[in-house]
Amino acid sequence: MKRTLTVAVAALALGTTACAMAARPGKRLSEPSGAASQHLTVKGVEREYILLDARKGRRPAPLVIALHGGGGNGSTMVPRWSSLAAREGVVVAFPEGLGRNDRMGTWNAGGCCGFAMSENSNDVGFIGALIDHLVAQDTVDPNRIYVTGMSNGGMLTHKIAIAYPGKVAAVAVVAGAMFGNEQSPASPVPIMIMHGEKDQVVGFTGGTSPMALVARSQSRPFLPVRSAVDFWVKADGCRAVKTQGQVGKDEVVIETHDQCRNGSEVVFYRLLSATHTWPGSTNTMRMLETTPYKAIDATETAWSFFSRHVRR
Repeated sequence: MKRTLTVAVAALALGTTACAMAARPGKRLSEPSGAASQHLTVKGVEREYILLDARKGRRPAPLVIALHGGGGNGSTMVPRWSSLAAREGVVVAFPEGLGRNDRMGTWNAGGCCGFAMSENSNDVGFIGALIDHLVAQDTVDPNRIYVTGMSNGGMLTHKIAIAYPGKVAAVAVVAGAMFGNEQSPASPVPIMIMHGEKDQVVGFTGGTSPMALVARSQSRPFLPVRSAVDFWVKADGCRAVKTQGQVGKDEVVIETHDQCRNGSEVVFYRLLSATHTWPGSTNTMRMLETTPYKAIDATETAWSFFSRHVRR
């Protein structure tokens, strides 16, 4: 799938993965200053992403890779991260999923979703190649690389953490899921999981999505959120847990698993009344994200979590 580009960049080959970038004429991006749409060819497949370089100075900066939900695109995640990127001097990449048109991308997360899954898209390989490319450009700090995703993007975030524990310093999953056929990562990965109990798309208790459109995009049922938390507690070798409530009548319940291997941790935010949404954002996706949720801000919370983890 090809999308319009607005910047010129040089070709690059990385290891055994063929990666190249080039310019194309086209429409101007309606993105914040410093953002540019770019593309990367991975094993013969052209992939695209928006890059927001908000570094203060030219030193390598932390990198956040923000994965949109199924049926969205990179632009849907930009408003959720642009202000924080400018404030903190962070580089943020917004990869584009694959779909039947440019506006409705999906990710192949193994048991979901849609076009990317049916085409067996190598999305894990794409994100790995993107990390390698940005590190090779001396744009980002290789010890402070973070991945986050919403919904289908959160599902892919689980897979990326499992595949690349040597590349990522921490990950954050918002309203995502696992499927039960995942292998344990080779080493621990700090992870934050945030999920609403009233999620009407990726159900908190797992199973087939209550939304028919999403259910048709699944090949396996979602695991309950608790099972995903337990997977990472075991994978990270955590030995202690504490639970605390905040915001009114424990509207947000925080479960922290620590004393984990290699300084990792698993933090689970259980949102009692949240539906399928990126908490704190008013930029909601039509049909899937119907109710904004203001009790907590997913972007600020994820960044706070990322900030305390540097890959060793």
